Amino acid sequence: MCRMSVLFRLEQESALRHALERDELELYFQAQGDLHNGRVSGAEALLRWRRGDTVVPPSEFIPLAEKSGLIVPIGAWVIDTACAHLRAWADQGLAETRLAVNVSARQFFAGDLESVVSEALARHGVKPSCLELELTESLLMHDPEATTALLHRLKDLGVSLSLDDFGTGYSCFAYLSRFPIDTLKIDQSFVRDMVTQANTASIVAAIIGLAHRLNLHVVAEGVENEAQLAYLRRLGCDEIQGYLFSRPVPEADYLALLASDTTLPGAPQTAAHTLLLVDDEPGILSALRRMLRQEGYRILIANNALEGLELLAREAVQVVISDQRMPGLSGSEFLARVKDMHPDCLRIILSGQADMASVLDAINNGAVYKFFTKPWDDAQLRERIREAFRVQAALALANPLQP
Repeated sequence: MCRMSVLFRLEQESALRHALERDELELYFQAQGDLHNGRVSGAEALLRWRRGDTVVPPSEFIPLAEKSGLIVPIGAWVIDTACAHLRAWADQGLAETRLAVNVSARQFFAGDLESVVSEALARHGVKPSCLELELTESLLMHDPEATTALLHRLKDLGVSLSLDDFGTGYSCFAYLSRFPIDTLKIDQSFVRDMVTQANTASIVAAIIGLAHRLNLHVVAEGVENEAQLAYLRRLGCDEIQGYLFSRPVPEADYLALLASDTTLPGAPQTAAHTLLLVDDEPGILSALRRMLRQEGYRILIANNALEGLELLAREAVQVVISDQRMPGLSGSEFLARVKDMHPDCLRIILSGQADMASVLDAINNGAVYKFFTKPWDDAQLRERIREAFRVQAALALANPLQP
């Protein structure tokens, strides 16, 4: 019986080796949804083995690939193929997207991961930030010192790094602050029970809060129903992945999902958040609106501080962004009034000609939440505005009677 088992394993290993040579492997794509605007934010590339008319799931061949060492060349193929897809999508005129691939422990420590990634990016001319490498907690904690060094070299290539299945392994918070990770992925085991189990809900809330304090993005895996989706929204999770939004599908179906502009169930069709922009330069206001057009905000416009105060008196605004140097009241003076009259509104200064003394004074007095200069980095400013809405929501919950 043992001999038959060994023979069967050897036959399967040989078949898997030939699968790589005969192009029997392919990638499926599971979309990730942005909880802020409801749209597709990226995807995870998942490996499949097509044997004739049968698609073999990874649970049936990945363990064999790991044990035999085939996972190293297979993993290199996955990274290269993911980059090839990203290149093809860009050539088709699709909007820039993020694609995540899983990296096994054996591949991570094989010694050539850095060159595999850099060569694939260069070969296909892919923007590094479009590629995300997913790593597990157990992998990172196997040799923390060596791991940290390699992670920094990978980050130097420009790719993003995510920690998969967070909470199921070592969860060493001391090392979490040292690893150059961009994203935490909450394991589906927590997502599955969080709606009905108080302790699990507390863990999920704590993970999201911790991640945001460390300036990390949070993706919840295994979201299968609208109750889970709604609860994650309330907790301030950034993105979800799961059957509720999309199963893993072939490339053609994933591209069809992108083309359909499908949004998450319950995603607001009109803005749930109101943002006030105050600037005396029409070009700046236009540029900000253009940058934020897919964020789902309800955007109000004022050309000076007095117009801004009038809008704040009429409308429920959660976040205001103001220029510093404007006719009449300066941005810091305007936001000082906003702090006194509308203390529940988060305040941001965005200016290219800021009087730093006035701005620093406003920050020290609590009138300003964040300060950005012109020209700004689009991605960074978008994330800080999202953060402002999260902070404002938390303050509103903590002070429900606030006027």
